[in-house]
Amino acid sequence: MTSTPFKSMLSCRFLAHSSAAASSCSLSLFQFDSHFLFFSTNPNPNPKPKAPFIPSSWIPHLQLQQLLYDKSKAGFDKLEDALVVFDKMLRMKPLLPVLKFNQLLAALVRMKEYSVAVSMFREFRVLCIPADTFTFNTVIKCCCHFNSTLDYAFSLLSGMIKRGLVPNVVTYNTLIKGLLSQDRPVEAEHLFKKLIKFNEIQPDVVTYNTIVDGLCKTSNTSMAVDLFRSMEKKGCKPNTITYTTIIDSLCKDRHVDHALGLMSEMNHKGISPDVITYNRLIQGLCHLDRWKDTARLLSEMGFMKISPDLHTYNILVEAYCKIGMTNDAKHVVETMIQKGVFPNVVTYNTLMDGFCLTGRMDRALEVLYTMRSNGIVPDCYSFNILINGYCKRQKVDKAIDLLKQMPAEGLKPKVETYNTIIHGLFQIGRHGEAWNILHEFLRNGDKLNIVTCRILLDGLCKNQHIDEAISFFGLMECNGQIHDIQLYSILIDGLCKNRKLDMARNIFNNLASRGLQPDVVTHNILIRGLCQEGLYEEAKELLSKMEVSSCLPNDATYNTIIRGSLVNKKYEDALVWIQNMRAHRFSADASTTSMVIDLLSAEERDPSLLAFRKWFSQ
Repeated sequence: MTSTPFKSMLSCRFLAHSSAAASSCSLSLFQFDSHFLFFSTNPNPNPKPKAPFIPSSWIPHLQLQQLLYDKSKAGFDKLEDALVVFDKMLRMKPLLPVLKFNQLLAALVRMKEYSVAVSMFREFRVLCIPADTFTFNTVIKCCCHFNSTLDYAFSLLSGMIKRGLVPNVVTYNTLIKGLLSQDRPVEAEHLFKKLIKFNEIQPDVVTYNTIVDGLCKTSNTSMAVDLFRSMEKKGCKPNTITYTTIIDSLCKDRHVDHALGLMSEMNHKGISPDVITYNRLIQGLCHLDRWKDTARLLSEMGFMKISPDLHTYNILVEAYCKIGMTNDAKHVVETMIQKGVFPNVVTYNTLMDGFCLTGRMDRALEVLYTMRSNGIVPDCYSFNILINGYCKRQKVDKAIDLLKQMPAEGLKPKVETYNTIIHGLFQIGRHGEAWNILHEFLRNGDKLNIVTCRILLDGLCKNQHIDEAISFFGLMECNGQIHDIQLYSILIDGLCKNRKLDMARNIFNNLASRGLQPDVVTHNILIRGLCQEGLYEEAKELLSKMEVSSCLPNDATYNTIIRGSLVNKKYEDALVWIQNMRAHRFSADASTTSMVIDLLSAEERDPSLLAFRKWFSQ
């Protein structure tokens, strides 16, 4: 394609950052983040059919205007087409009205070419092309998609006001939504209150819904409920979206009865719940195993003529599978097909996972064959489910067969797939084959993640290859891959179990110098190792340090030190630890309980043991 004036501008202004043309313009330019200085070349993600583009060198005014209108609704097929149209618009005398430039920006937004839209707006300012409130709103919306340019969106707001344009409710809704999407809820709330205080706008239901949604997504449900109640007092009526958003958040916080109360309130006020509202409630009820309430809601949906959708059925399939009721889950799948709602890959994967969890691998494979026969292509997750199921049943060879089958299905195994198989091989002591699978993974150009490193180190330690584990750990340390407390905990545990307590203690004591803080698991491991080596007093001292630090003991800590005190015949200390454990509302585990019962029935006449028995008898 021949060079166009706009492409020339692209090279000299967008890439070279020239500001010569800007000096001739009476309107000052805003400073742009470098993110916007290059055009994206991503394909148009919008799958909707597009109106045909006319690549003619000359397009009549009316035809071009119709084209812009059509593309503002659907987007261009290619970014290049939009740039060609922009170039033609610049060469027209007189220029088209601002509405048509707005439609071009709208087309770019439809294509999710946000950075291109902002760069094009910059050209508007350089060339003194007029801009109205809609223009600024569009560009502000684009800026809100990037955290690095959200502040620039606020500078555009200032620019609007300086140019005599009046920001409207859409402007502020967009900014509030941008703040919330970038996890800045406090600033969003402050802006909202400021708008109300100074009567900048009269917030509509969209404004309230935007803030309610943002508060719920940042786990501020109580604040969302307070805002929800205040909007009614200010004369703004909540709609189905408002109620559904809060119902969803309440269900996620396990406040399902409150959510059910809001559903009743909706019906009382004549606000109709939709299938999404019911889905949120059904999911919340299923998580709490409240099957009667779930059945009641499903019946209510039928009475209200609201048909369950794919998501409704998927919720039910998942709920049944999680509690092992796979036959009921299978019945749900059969029912949805009868109702004309066809399962997707998520439905089949969930059902497959349910069969795997109950150890029915043959049935899980049947689901894989069924989904294929129904035209649903299995994805990586489908294979991962089966591979995980076989590994848990210690049928690792079948898992490896599935791994080898994936490339033939056009699927590239992910690091999680290899992690599962490597872990499965270590579980059955096939240490050499685990390394072979790892080397195959690395030959494919993939890289280890932190989970892979943990699995490898844990597998080596538990299979008594402690020297190899130490070497592997040293290699990771040299490569800077182990700034992870879990890796250190695994190695310390392996060293303690292999009677290398001095090395374990040395690694633990040097954690602070490596910028790591030992957590409660790390402490528990070393306390257990010290007790096993008869170093009870040192273990006791370590626990005392925990109690005065920010790392508080948990139930495992107390159970470990109690068993350590009993093994070392420190019965008086054991009583103190038991009382402390109870004071912290922790309970004895099976191992501790068994050890205590054995001591109560022992024939030993140690005075401190007799006192221990007497305390229990009282």
